[in-house]
Amino acid sequence: MSVIAKHINPKFQHLFQDRFCFTPNEYELLLSYMQFQHIHKKDFYLRPGEICRTKAYLNKGCTRNFVVDERGHERILFFAFEDWWLGDFDSYYTQKPGTNYVQAIEDCELLVISKENFAMLEERIPKLKQWYTYKVTRSASASLKRMEEIRTLTPKERYLNLIEQHPHIFQRIPLQYIASFLNIEPQSLSRMRKRLAEER
Repeated sequence: MSVIAKHINPKFQHLFQDRFCFTPNEYELLLSYMQFQHIHKKDFYLRPGEICRTKAYLNKGCTRNFVVDERGHERILFFAFEDWWLGDFDSYYTQKPGTNYVQAIEDCELLVISKENFAMLEERIPKLKQWYTYKVTRSASASLKRMEEIRTLTPKERYLNLIEQHPHIFQRIPLQYIASFLNIEPQSLSRMRKRLAEER
């Protein structure tokens, strides 16, 4: 489905036109190579074994990226909300089968662009390459911070950080997924929330 400008999250336009100074023509060119894609709740954008051949901007909804360990337990890597980008980025760059699940937690609306079209646009719009370099740097920094939190912070500290970053997360994400992200059992998370509420 073709992209209609009025249906796009205003943050998308702000990112490219205001922060990275795309001209109206450059912005329209970018949109012309993107397609709307709808994913229903619990459906998948990617599964392990698939090759990630697109980038997807999360225009509406939320998703979870997770892997399954050797014991069959889901390990959530992160949640994505509006104004995030989706994909298995290792698979995207290597064009080898990926290892991540990307699943919709809510009905989602994506703006999708193929790897080939994105590479072509980077040549035609140098500011797009500048933006993506910035994005990759920030993503790498966020991944390192996430690993540091897992290794150095207590479950309570990780929980408080999560609430600070996403204060409405419990209205959108099931408890068991949040517990998996924090690397604790759902029952432990429930007790922690109750205890913290009593301390207020």
